[in-house]
Amino acid sequence: MESLSHQLEIVSQFTRQSRPFAEMAVHSESRSFEVFRELGSFSGKEKVLDSGCGPGLVSLYLAEFVGQISGVDLTPAMVNLAAETASKSGIANASFVQGDMTSLPFATGHFDVAVSRYTFHHLEHHREAFAEMIRVTRPGGKVIVVDVNPEAIKRKAYDRFERLRDPSHTSALTFEELIHLGEKHDLKTPQVIQFGLEVDVQHLIASSFPEKVSREDLIQLLAEDLKSNKLSFNVKNEMGSLTMTFPVTAAGWRLSS
Repeated sequence: MESLSHQLEIVSQFTRQSRPFAEMAVHSESRSFEVFRELGSFSGKEKVLDSGCGPGLVSLYLAEFVGQISGVDLTPAMVNLAAETASKSGIANASFVQGDMTSLPFATGHFDVAVSRYTFHHLEHHREAFAEMIRVTRPGGKVIVVDVNPEAIKRKAYDRFERLRDPSHTSALTFEELIHLGEKHDLKTPQVIQFGLEVDVQHLIASSFPEKVSREDLIQLLAEDLKSNKLSFNVKNEMGSLTMTFPVTAAGWRLSS
């Protein structure tokens, strides 16, 4: 289970980030939704878990393609916003509860598919979270994890910047670490989709709540990385506007029957 101090940091950050996070266009970027359908191959009848659901963006997208979807998140503000949005949108097959990803409040084998997006880099114990996703998924079901994956040689610099931008960040898994998560559980090599998530630097930093540096400091660090790309963000200057690209991997495992 995540330590109390880290849980409090997550709740503090994402209470403030809940609406800005939900409203940022990049978090509803179509590719980051479509990978779940590609890897999940949903029939329309599945019971699905969205672990670390945040404001429910993935849950509400997938609700149209599955039977039922349950979102769980540590931050009450995120859970409340997800439920509010579902209600306003008339989505009846999505529900949301507060809970810890490393100790899920669901019975073993309850779901057909468990998914998670952009959560593992906020965890102290990502292996426990992955094990919990497997536990609550039935034999023969699927587990799908989508998260950022910096180059291994640049991971320390990447993590250092992200902790400045968002103190709830712990450490991002490399591509190799992510796809090997299933080995301990005797899962075969996952199906993998990789893509880049481009975001406007000003918009991202405006929705962040750094504690040790200013937002201007963060923008300056990214501007300084334009040529060297030491942070693994591939920062670009497009007509005077900075953009950065998060490297993302989607991995889907099939559980043994």
